[in-house]
Amino acid sequence: MIRAEPITALDLRCTGGAWAFEVENAEAIARHWDAVAAAKPKLWNGRTLICTSALVEQGCLRAELAEIDYASFVAWRDWGRPDTSVVNCFGVPAVFSSDGALLLGVMSGTTLNAGKAYPPSGSLEPRDVGPDGAVDILANMRTELLEETGLDLAHATPGAMAAIFEGPRLAVVQRFDVPFGFAEIEQRFAAHAAGDPHAELFAIEPLRHASQIDSRMPGYVAELLRCFS
Repeated sequence: MIRAEPITALDLRCTGGAWAFEVENAEAIARHWDAVAAAKPKLWNGRTLICTSALVEQGCLRAELAEIDYASFVAWRDWGRPDTSVVNCFGVPAVFSSDGALLLGVMSGTTLNAGKAYPPSGSLEPRDVGPDGAVDILANMRTELLEETGLDLAHATPGAMAAIFEGPRLAVVQRFDVPFGFAEIEQRFAAHAAGDPHAELFAIEPLRHASQIDSRMPGYVAELLRCFS
């Protein structure tokens, strides 16, 4: 079941605590990562964040996150998400062109989600955590979009925000409108991708109507389109 809640404020914090699932399954996680990395050698086991609690109170999304290995997240995901007390929380910049298209990225074959299509986004990382433990998910959106597409949100108009709860996923979404059409987005992406031999995105495409939604797209994409179109 998918639930979207409008939000006007964010209070996300990294608590510094350990994740019991990671500690208790360390050896099995390491073996699993070895197999995953052998199949996709460009994957990197860096540090990421997992959300241990989240709720919306009076329009503010309050969440606590823990720092973990990416390998632990991958094992949790691949093993059917056995620890149901956590969710994968990530920021989603919903970029709309001036001619009404939502930007989707198609993941390259070297990535964990090869062939999937969704708005360009990425995992929360320690670089998104301030000295006081506050997690700047909006900065994460800007960084991930720029790295993956070459688009700079400094030139976009920010709009409404929503928290979309989809089972083990929590997409924190903000709408951004850019002052040019999708054809120009494609041109900018092509120039950016040409200079990046390790690009995470194979291609981009426009999503203009719910009838275009297909099996490559996670459920939150349809809810995002419903909320922001």
